[in-house]
Amino acid sequence: MVEPHDEVSEERQILREAKVLDDRLMDQMDIYPGDRVRFRFYYPQQGFEEIVGHFLGFYTLFEGPEGGGDINLQIRTVKSGRATVVCKDRNYLEEWEVLEPNLAVRERIREIDSRAGRHIGHEFG
Repeated sequence: MVEPHDEVSEERQILREAKVLDDRLMDQMDIYPGDRVRFRFYYPQQGFEEIVGHFLGFYTLFEGPEGGGDINLQIRTVKSGRATVVCKDRNYLEEWEVLEPNLAVRERIREIDSRAGRHIGHEFG
């Protein structure tokens, strides 16, 4: 049986060999659904906005007749004392960091994806 080709791992290996990224930075590139994260967005008219919450994923909120819609980040956060899901345009994302990885969810996603021959978790890398 042929192993599935993993372009993301191959690209990361090239960056390691070129000494552009080391293992410490490599570990910061992965984000999984369920991870507690800090996102920082920059809007030209309003400046920076920072959100701390749980990463839910990328979703298309609208698909027009021409097809495709904007891909948005979905984040579960607390606003005005209530848990809510916010959608943010990923084009304005300036920086992010995983504050607390959800290790149980990560392992479950890896298991499901390896059975299906996919590789999830390299959401930004």
